[in-house]
Amino acid sequence: MFASLQLLLMASLFGWFGVNWEAIDDRITREYPAVAPIEQLRLHELLQAAPAERPLLIDVRETEEFAVSRLPGAENLQTARAVARRIPDRDAPIVVYCSVGYRSAGVASGLAELGYTNVRNLRHSIFAWADAGRPLVNGGGATDKVHPFNAVWGSLVDSTLHSYSPVRP
Repeated sequence: MFASLQLLLMASLFGWFGVNWEAIDDRITREYPAVAPIEQLRLHELLQAAPAERPLLIDVRETEEFAVSRLPGAENLQTARAVARRIPDRDAPIVVYCSVGYRSAGVASGLAELGYTNVRNLRHSIFAWADAGRPLVNGGGATDKVHPFNAVWGSLVDSTLHSYSPVRP
């Protein structure tokens, strides 16, 4: 419920129309200046490394969004406190993501406040990941779909990738 209200507020802050990556990037930079981004290509490279070197992936989206797709190996933890309970090592490499990077920037900021030192926010998050054709999974296996949240936010990801319920390609 709280997360849904947060998303509604986020939509109104960005404006119902004219949502674009530049506006999202500007708002994240303004509100969370200390949050370090990571590009999807760089994350893809890191995930090819030896298991001990890979960052932990945290998907902060709603359960319904996570059910449609997620990055392979990601856990669904929606708050900094939930992440802290799951990952007590404050120096662990962590990458957080959501749909576009705004919600996850808030969680990354919260983790920094809790003393976490190695947290990065996936720039443009799962939408950029999906648009680049990078691997996605759900409970049924591999998928190429992503939850668009709604028509406004969904305009930032290719419409052929949209799904509001889990499906396989």
